[in-house]
Amino acid sequence: MTLKSLEMRSELLTLTDISHLTWHDGYAVQRTPSEPNFWHGNQIILQHNKFTADEAFAMFERAFPDASHRSVVWDMPELARADLPDFTHLGGVVDSTDALTLQSQIAPADIPDGIDIRPIEGDADWAQVLDLMDEVGIEEGYPADTHRPFLEKRNINRRALIAKDMGQWFGAFESGMLVGHMGLFHDASVARYQCVETKMTHRRRGICAVLLRVSALWALGRAPDATVTIVAETDSDAGRLYRRMGFAWAETIHCAVKAGY
Repeated sequence: MTLKSLEMRSELLTLTDISHLTWHDGYAVQRTPSEPNFWHGNQIILQHNKFTADEAFAMFERAFPDASHRSVVWDMPELARADLPDFTHLGGVVDSTDALTLQSQIAPADIPDGIDIRPIEGDADWAQVLDLMDEVGIEEGYPADTHRPFLEKRNINRRALIAKDMGQWFGAFESGMLVGHMGLFHDASVARYQCVETKMTHRRRGICAVLLRVSALWALGRAPDATVTIVAETDSDAGRLYRRMGFAWAETIHCAVKAGY
């Protein structure tokens, strides 16, 4: 069987060799053994919306009896949020995300004064990436003592894919300090952005726009026929920025998550 949604297919591309699907009747189990605390890497992928909330989370618990989180996602781009079951009584929250694709050329973006854009290279650069990810995670409400180890494992696997020439990570630096970053992985048919972040003190200066452009041009120079794809929360500021840069809505999918920490 194959996945229907572009978001899910492109996400699996970014998890090449480390995340695997096992198909069952009406759903698949996605496992990422090297990252057990990666909520969206260890989840149930539903192929229809006939399961109740209790049934969906029970499937997860059977597949991942030791997990502290719960995560199910509907691989149904045509599914309306109003048709989803309620997970509130189980401590779950339903989130919706849009996949957007680059329509033609990415919009121009000037590099802000004092900012240097370049690939992330070596341990010192990656240490700055980890620190900024951790900073943004704390800002979003994640506890540092549990979220940072998750980020460390994520970046180990990202660096392994980059070493296999499947992608690149780009950073924006000011006087040597990392103030923004993002990754982009691709094959011949699709390119998928990852982890678009800017330091709080440097937002609304055009840094993200420049990183989007530099990353897209890099990927299209290697894979000119790839569909450049980015994901944002539905009705978010990030999604509006991506649209201004030349991306357009392609699909929306939904997931239900109970946080593991």
